[in-house]
Amino acid sequence: MFHPNIHGGLPCLVVDGVLVFAYLDHRLGAVRVSVHLDSAPEHLVRPDGTVPLQVVVEDAVVLDDSGTEAAPRPPLLDALVSAADAVHREAIITAAREIGLLWRCPACQRDNAAAATCCEGPGPCRTPRPAAGVDPEGELREP
Repeated sequence: MFHPNIHGGLPCLVVDGVLVFAYLDHRLGAVRVSVHLDSAPEHLVRPDGTVPLQVVVEDAVVLDDSGTEAAPRPPLLDALVSAADAVHREAIITAAREIGLLWRCPACQRDNAAAATCCEGPGPCRTPRPAAGVDPEGELREP
């Protein structure tokens, strides 16, 4: 379904509940594609909150994570984070990082499951997981 003027004057295409905005971002000087998953069906959304995505520009695949399974996050951790208020949510996430259930991407600051070998955040960030003993800023730390 196409909506020519749904959000702040931006055109939107709805594909199986996924909202896709494509427009010229004058500030960036680039065509911007923004994908919103608010009404995406559960069968499409991965445990990490992303959806399989392939981007093709002029017949060239520039991004394809459609065959990639996201690293599983502990279900109890997700339940605790979802149920917590903002203050407690940050404390839970910090504790999960400290005990190794999550690691933070040094490039985009997204929290990733311990099993992820690279950042699984939305967008093109696929920064490799920092080596053990290196904090997110790349500094060596005490074990």
